[in-house]
Amino acid sequence: MANDSLINTQGKNVMLNRTYTENINLSATQYLAATKFRAGILNSTPLISKTKLDYEIPISNGTVNDDGSNTMTGSSGGDNSTDNVVTFKEGGGASDVTAQNLIANDTSASKIWTIANLAALGTKITATKPFGLWLYIINAAALAKFLVSGTALEIRLGSDASNYYSKTFEFTDLAVGWNWITSNAVNVEDLTESGTVSGDIDTFVIVITTNNATDEFAEGDIIYDLLRQWAVSDLGKDFSTGYPTFDYVNNEITIRCYVNVTEANGFLINSLGTYNEDTSPLMTEEDTYEAESKSSSDEFIFIIKDRLL
Repeated sequence: MANDSLINTQGKNVMLNRTYTENINLSATQYLAATKFRAGILNSTPLISKTKLDYEIPISNGTVNDDGSNTMTGSSGGDNSTDNVVTFKEGGGASDVTAQNLIANDTSASKIWTIANLAALGTKITATKPFGLWLYIINAAALAKFLVSGTALEIRLGSDASNYYSKTFEFTDLAVGWNWITSNAVNVEDLTESGTVSGDIDTFVIVITTNNATDEFAEGDIIYDLLRQWAVSDLGKDFSTGYPTFDYVNNEITIRCYVNVTEANGFLINSLGTYNEDTSPLMTEEDTYEAESKSSSDEFIFIIKDRLL
């Protein structure tokens, strides 16, 4: 059951345009009708002014750059990672059941873990796509060690350890449990650049800054898994065949959206948006639900009903 649902301003404009624009050539119509949906996490209250879901997630698998089975080399206050086969994330079509324990020592407040050869271990980074990964924080005590004021977490993606694009996160961006760490639809090449990135982007670095040099992380305290990227086409999916259906007596349409067992796994989905297929797709409707965890044993069916009163 949706907690909140509305047709936004863009959706109303599409409806007006398609109702009152006389144009026999549909390809030249200013706005196309909504035919696709996207799913999201951590979505806030729908607003008529919003143009996209807060955190759109890849429904299709996209590309796995590192599946979490590879050891990360520790430096500064970080030690080499170890395998965690108990707490891990599924998704992206990855078949491994392994994540990495990020172990930290008491020598520096800057804890660093690196994979220097993504191209050899998995798939190198594509500069023109966004990225996402999972970071698990076991409890409040572990979270409290992250720097409270300033950059607590930084993800670096570069051609080497000195030339990279980075995305930073503050303490308030993090929570106990699994955190989806993402550039949120911003392409890697549009992130902050340090040095000059050239050649393959195959160096992946996680930097956690703690409040004190003496703050340590034991196995299982902080866990990383599943670095991945996706294209815009991986975000959306067509409405189910035969939808929307039209009820002309009650002035109501029904849309059915289906997510199968291989799609959107690992996410706590709480929202859905309908989109058209304009050159720059427009979100026409936003629906927020009670969050549901999507795994490979789940199929999700969303039913949307719009009625003119």
